[in-house]
Order: sequence, then structure tokens, then C-alpha cells
Amino acid sequence: MQIVINQAIKACVEKNARNFAALFAPKGEIILKKDYTIPRAEIETVTQTYFSTLEYIKIKIASLMIQGDRACLEWSWEDYNHETKRQNCHDNVILINFESELIRRWREYRG
Repeated sequence: MQIVINQAIKACVEKNARNFAALFAPKGEIILKKDYTIPRAEIETVTQTYFSTLEYIKIKIASLMIQGDRACLEWSWEDYNHETKRQNCHDNVILINFESELIRRWREYRG
């Protein structure tokens, strides 16, 4: 599972939506806000649209805990949005559930 998490981080830093989406199970999903869920079928498109607005992405891992088919990842995310001309920095906690070595659920909480 740590390998999948490392691949997800690499895909984000490289702004590679296809590789990021490929890490999700057929019924996988991303939950970004209480009421905003991205189903597996839309992950690549939504992620590519978001990545295309960014000049760069930097991620620094603060902690990673894996237990069974679940993981808790804490990271610092930094990006520069070339459309808004703004740098964004925030800390996130991501709860990840796995199914058959793929991501079933990626739930992100922003600090």
C-alpha cells in the first residue's frame, strides 16, 4: 500500500492525471468536501482539469500510517496556479481505503 501511496504522490507532483486515476479501484472515489465526491469514472478528467491550472506541485510528507487496508497520510501541499497567479500552501490529512491493492476511497481533509 505504501507503494501505491508513493505512486499517487509522484503522479500529483508530475501532474499526471492518468497515472493518478489508474491507482483507483473500479468503484474508487475521491471525497474532497463533505458534499463533493468524484467517482472513479471522472477522476482522470477532474484531476487533469485541476492539474492544468497549476505551474507546479510540491508535496512534503509529514506522516504516514498504514494499518491493514487503511492508511492515514498527512502532507503539506504547495502549488502555483498560473490562472490566478497565486501560490497555495495547505496541510492535508488523507484517509485512504484500499481494495485489491488499489485505492477504494481517498478522503481529504484540509487544515
